[in-house]
Amino acid sequence: MSKMENNDVDCLVISYYFPPRLETSGLVVARKIMEKNLHVDVIQSSYDESSDFNEIIDKYVNERFPIDIKSKPDYIPFIFEYINLGLKSIKKNYNKIYSRSYIYSNHFLALEYKFNNPDVEWTAEFSDPLLLNLYDGKIKNYPRVILDNPDYIKKLNEKIANFNKSNNTHFKDLDNPSNTFFIAEYLTFIFADKIIFTNENQREVMLSVYDDEIRQIVENKSIFEVHPTIDSEFYDYKDCGLELDDNYINIAYFGTYYYIRHFEPLFYAFEALNHKYKDKIKFYFFTERDELLKISTENLKISDNLIIEKPLNYFEFLNATTKFDILLINDTITKGNFKVNPFLPSKYSDYIGSGSDIWGICENDSILSKKEFKYKSSMTDYKSSCDVLISILNDNGYEDSDCFFEDNIYEKRINELNWRFGLEFDERRKYYNQSIKLKENNTKLRSEKQILFDKKEKLKSKNDILRQKNENLKNKNEQLKKENKLLKAKYDEIINSNSWKITEPLRKFKKNK
Repeated sequence: MSKMENNDVDCLVISYYFPPRLETSGLVVARKIMEKNLHVDVIQSSYDESSDFNEIIDKYVNERFPIDIKSKPDYIPFIFEYINLGLKSIKKNYNKIYSRSYIYSNHFLALEYKFNNPDVEWTAEFSDPLLLNLYDGKIKNYPRVILDNPDYIKKLNEKIANFNKSNNTHFKDLDNPSNTFFIAEYLTFIFADKIIFTNENQREVMLSVYDDEIRQIVENKSIFEVHPTIDSEFYDYKDCGLELDDNYINIAYFGTYYYIRHFEPLFYAFEALNHKYKDKIKFYFFTERDELLKISTENLKISDNLIIEKPLNYFEFLNATTKFDILLINDTITKGNFKVNPFLPSKYSDYIGSGSDIWGICENDSILSKKEFKYKSSMTDYKSSCDVLISILNDNGYEDSDCFFEDNIYEKRINELNWRFGLEFDERRKYYNQSIKLKENNTKLRSEKQILFDKKEKLKSKNDILRQKNENLKNKNEQLKKENKLLKAKYDEIINSNSWKITEPLRKFKKNK
């Protein structure tokens, strides 16, 4: 996709998450299409909600092939259903296809299309490492991603063997069972014609688990592309409705839930700061985990300076970035898990188009740390956040030569978090004990219910027997009625017969005698 020409109507984009769904990966794909002014067909989920972005991207999409799958994305049943329905939905041959790795089933579908159409040019993009876990750098090995399918693995190995024969390579066969994260990376590395990574660290980390032959082929056909920045006109497409007080320095963070745990050095610094203009700074956090962030910061002295809100819709978010003085962006902590930090936050692309200053909270030697920001601090160095706070106040004309930072803020914050943890632990233990009691009561109720059910079944059985007996008696009664009716008919026939009438005097004579 990186080299597609404009109006490339012979390109198929495989992106299960795509507008109208407002999911980060699908939005990145849509923005790439817009940035390159392409006209493409798209395989996507059958998501029927409307969105502003869908209306914007619609003029770049010739035809959509919606796929309706009820199972959870990237689980093994989903992968095969996606392949099956995806291939059935395609109505023509394409010169080029593009797939992006969230979801990684996109690559499985693209791989099958490549097998069926060897001449197609397949560009595959990896948004993040697939095989390695974000939190610990280890190989993901969940039971749900282990594929035990000898026939499918045999088919893939035949494709690898044919590739090796044609290209004089020696790529290894897949084992059965095999990890689907590994399959998605490994076979995409082999069969894709072009591979896109967001940065060089990502490629280095992803290739670290592979041999030199794989590394060589991937390095030869891969490029780096950061997420695209949308045109400036879209930052005013929809007003966010925020009214900020210009008497304050307004700083905002927009992000997903798991990044909020990386703001402790910032909270340490702001809490410890003694400055006569400290209250001139207000931090806004727009996050899905708003309640968690409120709970973890509610006892800080700075809590009134922390405004915590739910996330904004995409275009409202873009508009909001233009209204704040400074935008916060932070790294993922990877030290001890990865040799280098492979992640570049997608918000970077949105932020740089806003015109606002940026404060990057970075891990040492990360891709983010190498970007040019007005303000930059370390995720693990509390003092660097202190320095940035002073710089921000000074840059806005709020100087205080007597300002200082408390020395024991670590201990206070740790004690606060320990207390919070203890409180939460006690609450969880209380609910756990209640849950155990409820389970015991439920087990008892189920046992009693089973006893009642068994009694009911026995009564039902007895009732069935009684009904059967009653039915038998009823049948016998009907039979007796029929026999009685026959006897009565015979009796009536006899007493009405001529012979009976002729012999009546003899019967009377005999009776009298």
